[in-house]
Amino acid sequence: MKRAAVILLALCLLTPSTLFSQDKRSLKAAELSYNAAEKDLKKGNYQDAANKFEIVVSSIPEGINTRKYLIMRLESLIKLVDIYFYKSVNFEKACQNLNLYFSNIAKVRNAGVLSTKELFSYLEQEKEFSKEKSQCESYQRVGSDMEKFRKDFDKKLE
Repeated sequence: MKRAAVILLALCLLTPSTLFSQDKRSLKAAELSYNAAEKDLKKGNYQDAANKFEIVVSSIPEGINTRKYLIMRLESLIKLVDIYFYKSVNFEKACQNLNLYFSNIAKVRNAGVLSTKELFSYLEQEKEFSKEKSQCESYQRVGSDMEKFRKDFDKKLE
């Protein structure tokens, strides 16, 4: 009985540190990927940079409360929107990342992690994305209209 209690206690103590070290490794990988993406962006390798920025976004949890990683995630989303709208065009991915940015900003606004100046800068960026947001809405509307057209066309062919 005592042996089982000792084993259970050891598992309880080791599990959180194992989970934390996994999170730590994931964040370190995100940091390495971010630095590599910045280098690719400067060289004009937009698709490579986008792939690495996507790793950053997927490796850093949306609700992270560490200023450094939160900024890294938001900057990655901004750069992904820019790449997919203007450099290596992919409207679907651009709109996905834009929506992620808006979702993140909504959570960051009241989190108290960023300084006032940093928050103001990201909120300004949110307003600057209004053009891209309207393009995404048009893109999504055209997609749904196209789907209706296909269904009507298929019905008429039958």
